[in-house]
Amino acid sequence: MDKLVPVHIGLMGHIDHGKTALARAISEQVSTAGLDKHPQAQERGITIDLGFTMFVLEKYLVTLVDAPGHADLIRSVVAGANIIDGAILTVAADEGPKIQTGEHLVVLRSLDINSVVIAITKSDLVKDKRLAEVKGMMKKIVRDAGFERVEYVTVSAQKGEGIDDLRSAILNVIVPRTRIVEGPVLMPIDHAFSVKGHGTVVTGTILRGHLSVNDVVECSPSGLTSKVRSIQTFSTNRLEASAGDRVGINVPEIDHTQITRGDYIASPKSIPIADAMVVHAQTNILYQGRITQRMVISAAIGMPMVTAQVIPFEVRNGVRVVLDDFKAGAFDAVLLFQRPIAVDEGARVLLIRTDLSPSEMRIIGSGSVSEILGKVILNKRKIRKGKVQRIRDADVLVEGLASAKSVAESIVGLHVTAAGGAVGIIRAPFGTRGVVSIEFDKDVMQDEIIQYERLVEEEYRFGP
Repeated sequence: MDKLVPVHIGLMGHIDHGKTALARAISEQVSTAGLDKHPQAQERGITIDLGFTMFVLEKYLVTLVDAPGHADLIRSVVAGANIIDGAILTVAADEGPKIQTGEHLVVLRSLDINSVVIAITKSDLVKDKRLAEVKGMMKKIVRDAGFERVEYVTVSAQKGEGIDDLRSAILNVIVPRTRIVEGPVLMPIDHAFSVKGHGTVVTGTILRGHLSVNDVVECSPSGLTSKVRSIQTFSTNRLEASAGDRVGINVPEIDHTQITRGDYIASPKSIPIADAMVVHAQTNILYQGRITQRMVISAAIGMPMVTAQVIPFEVRNGVRVVLDDFKAGAFDAVLLFQRPIAVDEGARVLLIRTDLSPSEMRIIGSGSVSEILGKVILNKRKIRKGKVQRIRDADVLVEGLASAKSVAESIVGLHVTAAGGAVGIIRAPFGTRGVVSIEFDKDVMQDEIIQYERLVEEEYRFGP
């Protein structure tokens, strides 16, 4: 029998819209944190972490990634979206679409997920008319989202109705990502824990490369290394794994308490570590706010999620000039991280306002890494104002643009603007007290305000 093709399907939806019940109905095997094993999930009755379950669908080995639906757990939703090939979005027939329904669709499209099954759950609780209404609402919501492959099904996990339709719908939309199986291994870690007698086990989905038992791997960004003692996929031991495989890896020489979700298992020295980078991004059309200088956001770069400050900029005459704010469209920005992270240079970037109310759109925009930075040097606009002191035949004397003759000499040649719209150029210093002589293109008035703009290089770090 040919090896099954691994694919990963995200299971998303608003809280209590039947995700976990659907996972139980369709899955054959459960792995780490699957089906709400987390103690707080049992206590609160909601999914609070990523859960992983598995089933076979014709030639595919499907891993179902159950992402939280609660509004406060968007970080986990984004982490799940970064490792999937497609998604099932659940919408309860009795409640219909909610704020998080739309938010999850935005996350999926922002991370280039093109395939989605809309599963209208709890179909046994409503009449056919209501099912048709909810389906119509979802078609309207999804229509403009840009998905290439969409299927709609109605299901009742409690009664086992529509499960075969769901399987068929998944087959109709599923398109596995292209897997790069050669070269250094790269796997974002979604869980890390200790197993008695074995030590640390990390779980994740291999993004690229190949891994074998006895290989030496690095946990990045910490730099801790270990030999791989064993590899498992859903409790089945294996000697090797490659891109697309969902695995648990025994790395006994690394302390599990030193590992954070979003760290990577990688071939040693194969992935950059950074505390700043440049992104080229596009704002989300549903985001109503502005992007302001040093705004604190959450940035998802692949699976890692880090607190960052965003510095929007424009390129002017070959230099990066900081913008005070930005509203909508395509933009470039520097992200300053609160802590260093490992950066997969091919990863998508998602910018999120987790400080906003769940009733508002919190996805600012998405894009990609264009440059990893070391020292961050940007140009800031400095504006200096003065006023007309004396109007002469050939020029105008202006005071206040410089504090001394030496400063006046340094700004010779700069262009200035007058409050009334005249444009001038600084020709020479006048006297010793910083007064300058300016030639204007049209008349100015006595005491009129004159200003110039200058670019000053500044080094930027995360902080006030």
